[in-house]
Amino acid sequence: MKKRVKITTMGWILDILFPCYCKGCGKIGSSFCRCCIFNNLAENPPIFTLFDPDFRLIFTCGSRVFVLKKLILDYKFRARRHYSKDLALYLFLAIKKTFPEFFENRGEMVIVPLPTIRKHIRERGFDHIRRLTQDFSDISGIPVVPLLSRANSAVQVGSSAKKRLEQAKGAYIINSKVDFNPESHFILLDDVWTTGASMRAAKGVLEAKLVEMGVSSEKIKISAVLLSKNSGDKF
Repeated sequence: MKKRVKITTMGWILDILFPCYCKGCGKIGSSFCRCCIFNNLAENPPIFTLFDPDFRLIFTCGSRVFVLKKLILDYKFRARRHYSKDLALYLFLAIKKTFPEFFENRGEMVIVPLPTIRKHIRERGFDHIRRLTQDFSDISGIPVVPLLSRANSAVQVGSSAKKRLEQAKGAYIINSKVDFNPESHFILLDDVWTTGASMRAAKGVLEAKLVEMGVSSEKIKISAVLLSKNSGDKF
């Protein structure tokens, strides 16, 4: 059954006064129309690996260039909250096109957002990763489990690779108030892969908790899913 989205009177008025234009073609309706999504997937194809020693899969929609870069920057730093749904759809379609079998086992998956530091949430007025994660969950049907919390407020933007690695150590802790199935396939979700320090740190904390709960390392399933990857940075 197709879902119907309720449009409020205020939403209808805002759509007329401040229409949303596609960043790709300029068409009114969404920040990234389906036609431009598929065109961008062809011009800037997903970058991924199934052979990383830490993750079952590392998947990014593509390099952080062109339209994808504009969308992410506007979403994060210019408070374009409504871009979240289109970015979530872009992520869903990118995975579906590249790994159609990925969603076959969605019943065992949970999405774990990488928590944003409070300083950035205050500055931007919203948690861009939590919002993106929820919209991706609504589209994919995979539940969100906020397992991770920030243990510090180190800012990584502009830091060197070495500094990022140092900052990532001890950046996350397990949220003890959240119940979860330790045998799940955990999908860590973030927006940009730079050095991978944050993802690997989050994975290490989660893995340590799972081992503590009695899950053998061979049965631990953790994947990394991101919107983009900075050009030149390796997995």
